[in-house]
Amino acid sequence: MKKYIIIIISFIFPVSVTFNVDMQEQILNSNGVHLAGADALTETSFGVYQDSINVLPWTAEDIEMLDVDYNGVYSAVLELDANTTYAYKFVNGIYGEDYELYNEEDRILETGNEDIALDIICFDKVDENCNEIDNSLVEVSFSVDMQEVDISENGVSILGSDDSFTNFGYDLNTLEPIPPYDPSSLNLTDPDGDEVFSVSIYLEPGVNYAYKFVNGNDWDNVEQTDRNIIISEVSGYTINEVCFNSAEDCPEFTTLIENLTFTTNVSNAVTNNGFELGDMLVVRWGFGETQTSEREDTLDLQLFSYDYTIDIDSIYISEDAGLYYQYYKILDDAYFREIFFNFEYDNNDIVLAERRFFAFDQLDNFGEVIIADDINSNVDPRRMPIFLNTDPIDQEIEIKWTIDLSPAYYQILAGDTLYDIQGTNHVTNIDSLLAWGVWINGPASMPANGESWTQWGITLQSTTSKKMWDDGTHGDDIAGDFIYTLELIYNEDTQTGQECKFGIKGGDNESAYGLNHYENINLSDPNIHIYWGSINPFFYDAWDFDLNMPNETEQCNLMDINSDGVINVVDIVQVVNIIFGTNNSPSEQEICAADANSDGQINVVDIVTIVNTILDI
Repeated sequence: MKKYIIIIISFIFPVSVTFNVDMQEQILNSNGVHLAGADALTETSFGVYQDSINVLPWTAEDIEMLDVDYNGVYSAVLELDANTTYAYKFVNGIYGEDYELYNEEDRILETGNEDIALDIICFDKVDENCNEIDNSLVEVSFSVDMQEVDISENGVSILGSDDSFTNFGYDLNTLEPIPPYDPSSLNLTDPDGDEVFSVSIYLEPGVNYAYKFVNGNDWDNVEQTDRNIIISEVSGYTINEVCFNSAEDCPEFTTLIENLTFTTNVSNAVTNNGFELGDMLVVRWGFGETQTSEREDTLDLQLFSYDYTIDIDSIYISEDAGLYYQYYKILDDAYFREIFFNFEYDNNDIVLAERRFFAFDQLDNFGEVIIADDINSNVDPRRMPIFLNTDPIDQEIEIKWTIDLSPAYYQILAGDTLYDIQGTNHVTNIDSLLAWGVWINGPASMPANGESWTQWGITLQSTTSKKMWDDGTHGDDIAGDFIYTLELIYNEDTQTGQECKFGIKGGDNESAYGLNHYENINLSDPNIHIYWGSINPFFYDAWDFDLNMPNETEQCNLMDINSDGVINVVDIVQVVNIIFGTNNSPSEQEICAADANSDGQINVVDIVTIVNTILDI
């Protein structure tokens, strides 16, 4: 056994490598300076970046290089395998044509056993240093797309200032300073007639400039979006074209839909006690700048059905942008947004994460487009809408809340951890899941102790009135069936629609921020049954929330390669054998367990993960 440990220790610890590139001769792409490469032997990895990103081979977008001194030298630090050969190139941008030494040999690096900082290399040169250039002023090009606004008869301008409020750079021809925050001093031009306006000026490297575009030449039409830039000592800089009053480029609304239909079915909303047939239903669409302005249309109830429909003629859309939209019911002139979360959304705008989305880029025919939200599902993006009922229940009633922990059980069995996002009650194994118990939190739990939200962790855990039971008491039907129960009495003033979330050992470990359960009380059936994790079915992918049964996929216990219930050096040896091919026919379960960080690859990073787990690092 000692022999194995010596072999492992000799290569499991990576070395830190600092890459440096001189960009002073380049006009910088506004996508930034990046680094790409791979191990020369297998081309399967390019190390670890920022302690957490396992860099795939030749993916420039993963590694952004920074110039912290603004002197034109960009750097990045990678954790690479020791005693390994790597090929790499620097990238002025992120795309193929942005790579240096195009159609030439890659740069080569041989790592040893110690951390290293590589010499500064001139971008796109092999054995030459960069020419010394006077980069005391750098030409910077600004561009703004004005297609979404009515352009002022006074044209388009830009205003800004350095952080000392002395100037906004210098004129290219006269080198005269441009007055700070003067909307009339710097006009943009539209040379191609496509409503994209541009201007170039000189800026000083290392100086923080704030700026805004202006529709006109006075303060009445200055955009609200805040912008700023700091330039390095390079030969020039081109800032990405942006949309006026937005951080992004404008969608191109050039595709005509002759007839756009929104249609949905409200039967689930009616059954869920959140909607009545005959209620007004509208669709708001064009969120996220997927139309030139947000629009609203009223849907009509179709005879003898639960279907609501609206047809809209002659709509221009952006095939790339798609369409964000949402259903609302209107009662007494008040709008009530549907309860919806886009589980497929993968960006950072929480507002758009709660909107529906329809993609146009897969369509072949735009003559007639039907957006149908009529699928009886809890997770499908085209599922029927449901609504929160804000009416009072008008009578005192006891509600029996039950939560089924089966999805948590199968997710942990699949090797995942249920992370406590506000504490340390992470659920990593089945024993903890079964032993710790479950608490309810949120406005729905208020009758228990008079609090809406109780502080997660030890405070909630100590609040026995919010504890749920799986022992055949407190209204629980069957002890030990993974279904936990709590009975609460609500008075007549209680809102019908209730919000809650559940936590194992009182921790906030069911899912991420903003994802809560919303349930409507039904007086004819005072029982509310919930499946743990249904608010985040993409994470709890070991469970089918439509069939309410586990997905039929082979489970594995991560890092326990030999399935003996213990993670130790024997499992490390098993991973080494898989990497080196000593075990040339590992089972699917062994491969699953060996991929300790679940990145689809089995390499030294997985060994480090197992070592850290054993040492409890």
